[in-house]
Amino acid sequence: MSRGAVNPFMEFDASLKRGVVAPVYLFYGQETYLRDLALARLKEHFEQGGQAGLDVDLIEGEATDPSEVAARAETLPFFAARRLVVVKNPSFFKASKRREETGEGEGPKPSGRETPLLQYIKDPSPSTCLVFSTGENVDKRKRLFQAIKKYGREMEFVYLSPGDLSRWVTKRAGQGGRRFAPGAVNALLNAAGPSLQALSLEIEKLIHYTAGRDAITTEEVHLLCPPRVEENIFAVVDAVGNRRCREALAGIKDMLAAKEPPLKILSMIARQFRILLMVRDLNERGCPAREIPERLKIHPFAAQKAAAQSRNFSKPLLTGALAALSELDVGVKTGKMEFYPAMETFLLTLSGRRKSG
Repeated sequence: MSRGAVNPFMEFDASLKRGVVAPVYLFYGQETYLRDLALARLKEHFEQGGQAGLDVDLIEGEATDPSEVAARAETLPFFAARRLVVVKNPSFFKASKRREETGEGEGPKPSGRETPLLQYIKDPSPSTCLVFSTGENVDKRKRLFQAIKKYGREMEFVYLSPGDLSRWVTKRAGQGGRRFAPGAVNALLNAAGPSLQALSLEIEKLIHYTAGRDAITTEEVHLLCPPRVEENIFAVVDAVGNRRCREALAGIKDMLAAKEPPLKILSMIARQFRILLMVRDLNERGCPAREIPERLKIHPFAAQKAAAQSRNFSKPLLTGALAALSELDVGVKTGKMEFYPAMETFLLTLSGRRKSG
């Protein structure tokens, strides 16, 4: 979230306190923790409103037809004043595969099965609050999305900015009677990533481990919070860029020992080199640093680290690395190469080119 942007959760929470509730909501985005918290706050709002109870209906959207959702939303509450109908993971907001990959294609036309739900959204039941919640990408051109935007409220929950993440984990630790020693916050963010759900779990572990003490140290973060695969991949590529091939190979061995699938490791290393090439290209074309995360659909924290890492590689070297990884991928999948020996050769070759480049 960029500086000055309105936090959608804070905006939503403030509207509830003013008594403003939409008849239909669409909560979407990667930040699961805030999406779930928004739903919990909505439920609390109804339960604390002096109403004669709340009838909650949970629907698994992947296996439910839109017309069935409309029918259940129209159902009157049973021995309660209000109904809260929650549709989790609805499939009918998803973009088509072609649209996700290319961003192209004409606006989708609603299918006949969506018509009852569209009609409901335009004229919702006054006793029902209908909520859709999904972590998938949604197609904002779809009629259902546009209807909710017009007659209800759509809210995207994205990962917080690096600064907001630092403040959030500091506040969360403070609620547990702890503070972070210098460097420990960054160590935690590197290990757990931007997900508040993952960060919350790691902070709970650290609070229990440091019982009777005031500060959480960097060493304790490293001890209790194993790095994500993404962070291990970043460390491997960083080691190559800084001519530490032995360290890079050790990182590959550690991931294999942790039972990470070889093809997953290979895919993520290729992805990191692809990000570095795109970051370098955007920088050379004069793209402002603040726009890079949005263009590449990555978190600002990851974009900052990639920008620094990309300076260790020339564009030809990055292009050659991607071509070599593509050949390695085919070789491993067809059984012509064994993963670790092939990766060892790739890293040694790349490191040698890096030294002479």
